[in-house]
Formats: sequence, structure tokens, C-alpha cells
Amino acid sequence: MAFIFFRNGWNVFDFVIVGIALVPAGQGLAVLRALRILRVLRVISVAPRLRRVVEGFITALPGMGSVFLLMTIIFYIGSVIATKLFAPSFPEWFGSLPASAYTLFQIMTLESWSMGIVRPVMEIYPQAWLFFVPFILTTTFAVVNLLVGLIVNSMHDAHNEEAGEITEAYRDEVLSRLIAIEKHLDEKSRQ
Repeated sequence: MAFIFFRNGWNVFDFVIVGIALVPAGQGLAVLRALRILRVLRVISVAPRLRRVVEGFITALPGMGSVFLLMTIIFYIGSVIATKLFAPSFPEWFGSLPASAYTLFQIMTLESWSMGIVRPVMEIYPQAWLFFVPFILTTTFAVVNLLVGLIVNSMHDAHNEEAGEITEAYRDEVLSRLIAIEKHLDEKSRQ
């Protein structure tokens, strides 16, 4: 009887979180107590629309992995080029591959990219726009929109699948009613 509690995944989750919270505060385990906030995830199982959004997001993960791989390749190529071109004058931004990748990520997110990074670089390298503009167009507008498109398409498919299940259930109900009406009419005609 006691093991019925552990058949529900949320109960197991709660048990683990509370168990971690009860462990005497060790060096690393005190941080794990913050995991209790994850109990809010139970809302997903209660709200069907939220569950559909999460299911759509989860089904989009394989495609998103492909886009992230493409993004990694683009960032690696861009980091190598930026390090070779701009490292001598701007070592804090482009002095190494990780620094270049981080700076290019900042540029991709359009966070102070123009006045903070690109314009100072263009003061020394006037033709730098030939590198930055295609990079921004490729990463910000093309690849990021691929991610958005994948997620939207996946959620649309999840919605259509649910609508198809509802339509099939309605069709089955109508068919069963028609069969019942037919049986009733057969009985009436025999009398």
C-alpha cells in the first residue's frame, strides 16, 4: 500500500526535493534546497493549454539541436575570422576564440553592438562592416528565426494533433449514435 505513493511522478519529485531539504546543510547540499521552487512545475500537469505548449517545445528539441549545431559552426567560423582580423587592436573583445565568441554572441543579441563594439572597431578597420553586417543578418535574422519557426511549427502540429483527436472522438460518438438509431429503427420496423 505504501508504494502507491511512489507510482506518481510528482510524488517522487516531491519526496526527493523534501529529502534534499532535510539533509543537514553540507557544503554543496545547501544549494540543492533551492530546487524546492521546481515544484511550481506541477502547474503544467493541471493546465491543458500549458501542457500543449510544453509538449510542442519538447517535440521541437531535436530540430533545435540541429539549429544549435549550425549556430555553433557559424560562431566558430566567425570567432576565428574575428580573432584573426581584430585581435591586435581589440584584445579584450577578440583576443582569443572564447572572447571572440562571447563578443559575437553579444553582437548577435544586438545588445550595444553598434556603439559598444562595431563602431569602435570600424574607427580602426573601416571595412569591418563587411564582416559584421553579414554575421548579424545570418545569426540574428536567419538562424534565430529558424528556432522560432521550429517552435511555432511544433506547437501548431501539437494543436492539430489534439484537434484531430477531438474530431476523431466526435466522429466515433456520431457513428455510435447512428448505429443506435439504426438498431432502434430496425426494432420498430419488425413490430
